Amino acid sequence: MASLKDRLKEILIRDKLISAKDLDKALAHQKTKGGELSKVLVDLKFIDEDTLTQVLSESLGLPPINISRMKVDDQVIKIIPKDTAEKYKVMPISLLGDNLTIAMADPLNIFMIDNLKALTGFTITPIISRHNDINEAIQKYYYEEDGETLEKMDKILQDIHDIGDIEVVSAGKASAGDGVEELADDAPIIRLTDTIIQQAVIAKASDVFIEPMEKTMRVRYRVDGVIREIDRMSKVLNFPIVSRIKVISNLDISEHRLPQDGRFKTILSGNREVDFRVSVLPTAFGEKVVLRILDQEGTVLDVDSLGFEPKSLERLKECSRKPHGMILTCGPTGSGKTTTLYSILSSLHRPEINITTVEDPVEYQLKGMNQVNIKPQMGLTFTSSLRSILRQDPDIIMIGEIRDASTLDIAVKAALTGHLVLSSLHTTTAAGSIIRMMNMGIEPFLICSSVLAIVAQRLLRKVCEHCKEAYTIDHEIIIKTGLNQITSKKTLEVYKAKGCKKCFDIGYKGRVGITEILIFSPTIKEIILNRSGEYKIKQGARKEGMQTMREDGLQKVLQGLTRREVVIR
Repeated sequence: MASLKDRLKEILIRDKLISAKDLDKALAHQKTKGGELSKVLVDLKFIDEDTLTQVLSESLGLPPINISRMKVDDQVIKIIPKDTAEKYKVMPISLLGDNLTIAMADPLNIFMIDNLKALTGFTITPIISRHNDINEAIQKYYYEEDGETLEKMDKILQDIHDIGDIEVVSAGKASAGDGVEELADDAPIIRLTDTIIQQAVIAKASDVFIEPMEKTMRVRYRVDGVIREIDRMSKVLNFPIVSRIKVISNLDISEHRLPQDGRFKTILSGNREVDFRVSVLPTAFGEKVVLRILDQEGTVLDVDSLGFEPKSLERLKECSRKPHGMILTCGPTGSGKTTTLYSILSSLHRPEINITTVEDPVEYQLKGMNQVNIKPQMGLTFTSSLRSILRQDPDIIMIGEIRDASTLDIAVKAALTGHLVLSSLHTTTAAGSIIRMMNMGIEPFLICSSVLAIVAQRLLRKVCEHCKEAYTIDHEIIIKTGLNQITSKKTLEVYKAKGCKKCFDIGYKGRVGITEILIFSPTIKEIILNRSGEYKIKQGARKEGMQTMREDGLQKVLQGLTRREVVIR
């Protein structure tokens, strides 16, 4: 019996839709480059897409469907993830019993159909549709949550008529600056840039990525720690958008070879001010821009609202009320260390207390506090700033980050000479921070004399409150995920979310912190003085009641705030 591929070739030759010579070329191209035969035939222009669809329909005995005229139920869309639909160029159409009907441009790909069956658990019934129709359907249904953003961007892009002029400037003919400012101040470019920025704030994104690719420009947002692609635009728009961002950030718009850093502030509706940190980096395909959004309205600066376990929070507050010593936060980039430090500062702030911070850069401007923005290129480093600050008679010093031994040495001496010092370290655990300080040259007795507490933390995605639903897990899963460490129940009710428009059909919205707080008790100090390893420090802290980040995360699962898969990851 002839294979499906052979049947397709037979019909193409029989109906004289393609010559044997062209078919051999297509097969050779497929062997060299890979890909589906049907797509290769269209790409090489040996056959048009409509004709190929009819041939596939006849050879496979499957009906061709114009899916552009169909309305697909939202519940059916959720069966196939967006990434899978884009990867395989497929579109779920309907679900009847255990049969999932999927539109695809190339039903010859048996491996793809088997993968979809394994992914969904349903029997796959394929129907044939055009590549373009499937791409339009994917945009329509999977990017519906971004509809407002895309609609605004499309409308603005329609106003940008003179693409040729943009290409001339981007090619470097205005390298001396002629016409660059005019292009960056062009009304459609201003509106497009403003829309990208404003929609990022509305989506509660923490970062915006504007990235030049080989043939396009990609715009992505990081929302709740996960990066989502928002749109792809013409590559020629990259240059004017980057120039516009440089103008509002007071950067050098004629410099394209070196990285640049800056910041700007925008005012949204209701006189809401939002700060942006700007980083411009030259890449192989052009200048990439990353905007860090510093939205004080969306940031909790109340230490009681950060999600600390009550006993740990009380111990941390007790340490922060002491007149001198050091409190450290640790964790990777984006784990909320700075927010925790600001929250502690806010709880301590009173008119009679002199608070000074040294940061790179100042992320949030707090009233009543003296904040220093370091500038290494001018010689204003953490070390030199701290030496000057100690002559300013501060009561509390906040150091944005301890990056080297000299900064750590001054911070420890400041903590020993009557100052309360708050700072952060890039380590993964609280006990690991002690080993890191020893490796940076600080003697154990100085660590014991200066450090009050170390907070290690991460941020986990929260289950969407709008679409979450309860389900029960049995004892076997409880043991497998470690939940038996914090509960003796044989079955547990936990939560998952099916996805809705509020959470972009992801099932998660917002983030919650998990922490472990290591308090320097006499027992812990004795372990450190003996130069014991990280494991023994952690073991001693747990005996004194320290809850690890994993245990705190599992508690959040029991509270219905997150899922066990997120904690394990």
